[in-house]
Amino acid sequence: MNQRSQYRRLVDFELHNQMQLLSNQLQIKQQELEKSHNCYIDLYDHAPVGYLTLDNNGKIFSINLTGASLLKAERHTLIGKLFSDYFANIDKQAFVTYLQETFSSSRKTSIDLKIGNIDDILSYVRLESTVINSKNMCRMMMSDISQLKKTINLNRDLLTENRQLMKELFRVQEKERRVLARELHDALGQWLTAIRAENEVILNYTDKNSIIFTSAQAIKECTEKMHQVIRTMLHRLRPILLDTLGLPDALCELKKQWISHNTGTILRLELSGNLSLLGERLNINIFRLVQEGLNNAYKHAKASQIDVFLGRETIMGNSTAEFLLLKIKDNGKGFNLHANSTGLGLVGMRERVITLDGRMVIESAQNRGTDITIRLPFPAKN
Repeated sequence: MNQRSQYRRLVDFELHNQMQLLSNQLQIKQQELEKSHNCYIDLYDHAPVGYLTLDNNGKIFSINLTGASLLKAERHTLIGKLFSDYFANIDKQAFVTYLQETFSSSRKTSIDLKIGNIDDILSYVRLESTVINSKNMCRMMMSDISQLKKTINLNRDLLTENRQLMKELFRVQEKERRVLARELHDALGQWLTAIRAENEVILNYTDKNSIIFTSAQAIKECTEKMHQVIRTMLHRLRPILLDTLGLPDALCELKKQWISHNTGTILRLELSGNLSLLGERLNINIFRLVQEGLNNAYKHAKASQIDVFLGRETIMGNSTAEFLLLKIKDNGKGFNLHANSTGLGLVGMRERVITLDGRMVIESAQNRGTDITIRLPFPAKN
């Protein structure tokens, strides 16, 4: 009997020790769990963005402290209230449409909403939502993007100003080129004509075997070369045919001069449709685009063949749109579109296209040539 009691006491002692050990372990786990829970609560409440749970009517069921701060209200007063009621000038219809989209989609949805409050009537929040498995609730992340929007708007304004400055720069540049071309043609050209006339007199009244005749002949050759150089400069500065006969003849003359100076390159020019009444602004800009495109293809791409197409293009859709289509294609060495480029030729072309409210697309690869496609709205304001 005593042995049985001793055995029972031993068993009870061992069970007590085990229970005490399990109790200690449970207490430790509870402390760790509580610590993790507190960390989670701290992270959740003080996250840099607001976290909410909403139903399909937009009622708030849970929200962290950051979210309550963004809504400028105490957390306990938000539960069960409509999310949209806490913004003075929120677009409620846009928010309702967004909620409907969220609950009808299995993916995360997002929207940038313009809101209003006392401090700043031009504030913005970004909402990103995902439906919970129960399908009648969604988790929403809300972040204040007011500063981001202001920066974007500022950058957009700066970009618009830069575009206007570029447009004015091109206008002033063409004006200066026109003045310079006129000075070369009227002043220097007249002096060269006078020199050639006087030189002809000397040649006519001088013995062909004399030193004077030889010098006069050399002067004649020099003036002829100077005259050719001036004609080339005049065409680059301001093609005369562009002002007198229009763009098609100016481009044909450009092709003629190009072939005469670059005999190793094949240049094919195709013009389609009526291009004679585009206006001065479009005429000069298209001419400059072709000039720059040819220069890039020859000097940088080392192309042996260049194809230029200019025509009118009609795109059918909800509304018919008409464009001027310019294509410049070469068989040169090409380049990597994703590599940083230090060349200003393509940058200048792109800026010129943007000032005309157009679009430029470049396709190129190493040793596979380059295709440049430019679309300009037609008719455009000139």
